[in-house]
Amino acid sequence: MNPLLILLAIPLLGSMAVYLLGRIARRLGGEAAAGWTAGSASIVLILWAGWTLWRIRSGFGADGLMLANAGATGSPFSILLKADGLSIFMGGVILALSLAAAVFSLGYMSEDSGLDKYYPVLLLMIGSMLGLTVASDAFNLFIFFELMSVSSFVLVAFRKYSWEPIEAGFKYIILSAVGSFLLLLGIMLAFMYTGHLSLQGIAAGLASVPQEPKLVMLALIIAGLGVKSAIVPLHTWLPDAHSAAPSGISALLSGVVIQTSLFAMFRILLQGFTPLHLIVGQVFMLFGILTMTAGNITAIRQSDIKRMLAYSSVAQMGYILLGLGIGLYYRSEIGLNGGLFHIMTHAFMKGLAFMCAGAIIHAAGTREISDLRGIGWRMPITVGLFGLAGLSLAGVPPFSGFMSKLLIYEAGIKTGLTVGYMLSGIAVLNSIISLGYYLPALSAMFAKDVSPGAHKAHEASVPILIALGSLALITILLGVWPEAGLRLVYPAVKVILDSVGGVS
Repeated sequence: MNPLLILLAIPLLGSMAVYLLGRIARRLGGEAAAGWTAGSASIVLILWAGWTLWRIRSGFGADGLMLANAGATGSPFSILLKADGLSIFMGGVILALSLAAAVFSLGYMSEDSGLDKYYPVLLLMIGSMLGLTVASDAFNLFIFFELMSVSSFVLVAFRKYSWEPIEAGFKYIILSAVGSFLLLLGIMLAFMYTGHLSLQGIAAGLASVPQEPKLVMLALIIAGLGVKSAIVPLHTWLPDAHSAAPSGISALLSGVVIQTSLFAMFRILLQGFTPLHLIVGQVFMLFGILTMTAGNITAIRQSDIKRMLAYSSVAQMGYILLGLGIGLYYRSEIGLNGGLFHIMTHAFMKGLAFMCAGAIIHAAGTREISDLRGIGWRMPITVGLFGLAGLSLAGVPPFSGFMSKLLIYEAGIKTGLTVGYMLSGIAVLNSIISLGYYLPALSAMFAKDVSPGAHKAHEASVPILIALGSLALITILLGVWPEAGLRLVYPAVKVILDSVGGVS
């Protein structure tokens, strides 16, 4: 069987097996046994998917590709799968953070009920994200996008006994449905004009299509996937959803879900609308600056620690857009390296920040930063790691966020143009602004006076600390040895440059 099909089958079909195991464990040992059984089985499946992804990378042909077709050859609705350097890069990031989130959930979710459903839905979300990385036709990209949307909605609203998750979930799914409608409309127009749903067929068919319809399709696809990618002004669902979700899910939403949506957009635009890459680059640069600035300015006004991190995720998406935009418009290898590397570094440092925040909130019973005063003395490891994540997100050396942002700054400067200097200057200024909300939060947590909520806090459990420690090590490693991550980035950048005609 083709390894690409196995990669998707492991989480998608495995979710059903995990559900059955969880139900059996519940009958035999109660809620706790169901949670540990389903969680442990999910961890094994994620590790298996990671091993399969490595097999795919090792099995690339001379052209650096692995292909699979699960439908009738020539049918516009067949399932075309393609793995390349871009797929391996994004799939590796997804599985690494998902593994940490599953381990974290063993401790963090131990007091929740319904875990025999939580882990199967988590696997469905992971499988849909992997599907988005390897789908090579617009129809199946849309199917996997919808599966990711529905499964992530269920996880956002998982704690349905509280009103906040329900409200956030409804807001999330309504805006997501609007985005899906716009994306579907763009795909329908592409099919109407070209007669193809494969991205390669769309690209070939668009050569004879007038410019105006092509720009309409482009706008619809960017707007549709821009909602899920949290691009300003389409980001309004994100702070509520990320704040209300269990913190392991918040980490995945911020760390890989919004980035996988951007990846899907990038894949469609790169392979289906290749001749318009200059326009795409300009759009990415413009919205990159807008997104990072709006996200940081809003984050600095937050008193809720999870909402602060959620708006920070909006800002970090701006850096990714800026790097990719510079890379596409100027055909800058450094810009593409920076944009993709920031996808990787952001996944791990933001995953670490959200998981630390979740452990802190669980111990103190509050999300208000003012009520967390002095908690660092009660939870020194967790709060210390939160500080590490915050400094990395702000771009402070020697952590990973500094290295990925440095490449983006360098890309703007190396254009040799005034606009490039301005873009880099705005990005640097935004990094300074972000210190304006991370440093006060850390200062409050290590204040000498301890708030009532912090008094009852204690250090996180072993599974939580294992997950946090792993993400912290990656964040430090990618800062002091960025080449370890860039080895996955370089083949992905080569795919992009080959599509747009190489370096300028």
